[in-house]
Amino acid sequence: MGKMKILAIDDNVVNLATIEQELKNEYEVIPVNSGRRALKLIYQEKVDLILLDIQMPVMDGIETLKQIREHENGITVPVIMLTAKHDRATVIEGTKLGIMDYIVKPFDGEDLRRRIESALKRRGALPMEEKELYQRLEDIVNCFKNGNNKLAYNKTDEALNYQLDTDITKRLQAVRAKMKDGEYETAQRMVERILQMIDQKNMESSESKLLPISLGELNTKLLQIMDDVEHFKVEEADDKFEDLMRYALPIKIKDKCLDAQKCNKDYDDGEAERILREILKDL
Repeated sequence: MGKMKILAIDDNVVNLATIEQELKNEYEVIPVNSGRRALKLIYQEKVDLILLDIQMPVMDGIETLKQIREHENGITVPVIMLTAKHDRATVIEGTKLGIMDYIVKPFDGEDLRRRIESALKRRGALPMEEKELYQRLEDIVNCFKNGNNKLAYNKTDEALNYQLDTDITKRLQAVRAKMKDGEYETAQRMVERILQMIDQKNMESSESKLLPISLGELNTKLLQIMDDVEHFKVEEADDKFEDLMRYALPIKIKDKCLDAQKCNKDYDDGEAERILREILKDL
């Protein structure tokens, strides 16, 4: 798969060279130095995102964007405005034409890349990372809990603009449908269910990387930990607990080992010893 195409429109060739240098490793940058040349290119091919300078002679950024939006290749393409100053009226005008963001020049390269990535994700051109998705889902649940159902709906609607796992997309569409019907409690449960699904998936993924262990080897490792605990060697015991967690333990035994490890870390090693004896007895 080729690199995504970014059309950079700026009458300043130094700015164009800077943009190309900053983005060349991740994107195919198409630099043009006028609105008219940009329109000619848009009429011929599709691009994934446009970086558009506002202050340009002959045809400024706003007029260029108006004409871009009139062509089928430019109706939905995400646009980030580049401006030399924070001109509120210009930003508002650009917002009416569907800009997704604006950057005041001179810009920082890392900030530019971050904003481009965000815009592409919001258009569904790039997938949303799981960590970000999880945070967004938690935010939606918190909106429900705080009684802010309208914000919950807006956040759900926004999330559906991103490129998500098919199953999660279908679930969020169902959540949105429930909210349209005023069934907010049901919608909250459904979002919480998605969070549980992600947690379980991550747990299964982690467990698949665990090492196998025989009953005899488990017994030996527990006895070694017990010996450290009995001799008040808290740090040594903790190291052995950490090593034990690399193995695929039965759930009940793993839970008890985690309890024992916590007690040991808290210097309640007498309780840790009691739990270890209980585990060994069960084995």
